[in-house]
Amino acid sequence: MSRSGATLTLALLLGLKRDKAARFVFLLSLPAVLAAAGGEALKLREAGTAGVPVTLFVVGLVVSAVVGYVTIKFLLQYLANHSLTVFGYYRFALSAATVIYLVTR
Repeated sequence: MSRSGATLTLALLLGLKRDKAARFVFLLSLPAVLAAAGGEALKLREAGTAGVPVTLFVVGLVVSAVVGYVTIKFLLQYLANHSLTVFGYYRFALSAATVIYLVTR
């Protein structure tokens, strides 16, 4: 179970609507994402970027930001109209497959 999944489940149990709960979960993740990005930027600064064009970093940053935005927007729209039941079944099936794999290994 992920931090996001646990937070979303608790928000739903407390009576929030799916789209509001998902929006809350994404907003809650911002400090962790920003801290991780800052930490990686410091590591990159220490390691140096000699010979690597800055445009490569800019393109990577822009592409990941656009893809992240579109993905979150899609997921928020999806959760406004659909339940998480399918995801729950997927998690149970994956858990069962993992247990079977570990027991028969």
